[in-house]
Amino acid sequence: MMLTKLTPNLFTWAEIHGASRNQAYNWNSFFVYDESNSIRALIDPLPLSESEIQWLDKLGGPTHLMLTCTYHERCLTEFKQKWGCEVLLHENQVQEAEFAYDRTFADRDVLWDFIEVVRVPNVRHGEEISFYLRSHSGAFIFGDLLSGGRKDKGIPDGKVGINAPEYLVDINKARLSLRMLLHFEFDLVCFGHGSPVVRGAKEVLKHFIECDATWKDLAQKREEGFRLNPELRKLHCTKQTNAV
Repeated sequence: MMLTKLTPNLFTWAEIHGASRNQAYNWNSFFVYDESNSIRALIDPLPLSESEIQWLDKLGGPTHLMLTCTYHERCLTEFKQKWGCEVLLHENQVQEAEFAYDRTFADRDVLWDFIEVVRVPNVRHGEEISFYLRSHSGAFIFGDLLSGGRKDKGIPDGKVGINAPEYLVDINKARLSLRMLLHFEFDLVCFGHGSPVVRGAKEVLKHFIECDATWKDLAQKREEGFRLNPELRKLHCTKQTNAV
């Protein structure tokens, strides 16, 4: 078994969650491979099977480890010890990290001439970042920023959604911030959770952002989430007060 190839330099592997409820969806990790400069990076690394490890070893083993958010640490420490990978973190992730790292990078840095770091503020976690792959027709790797197809959340395959809108910092700010992604050219989007949008992804994302009915529904679900967990509303108010 090998990792699933999405583009010539982007691969993915997954854990399946929710199958017992007949609502199976993926937790995803990514492997970015650039033979021209010997870069082999694991992003949000979940456990790997023995055959997947052997496949990576034949390529020379991973050289770097990166995260979309610190919540996705997963097997980072184990793989750093195994392969001696260099751990790279965004400067906004340093305070949240509970593990060793080697170097930091900043928003809009371009790593190894083909991975651009994109931070979309005011959506979910403060340290959340995305990776934009410049090669070929363009691709985005999101962590918790957005979700792909998920039966458990009613998001169809091939579509984009938001899981747990009660965790959005501010519904209007989130929608406005997400518009910045439309300045990029891309045909593929991948997610930390849910199935990828493998073609026409920019139009899918544009429709999601521009659809007023979608955001009205998200606002209602956000209020329902607050009713179930009032502490979340207090948390958001505290964050906004601290930001002033």
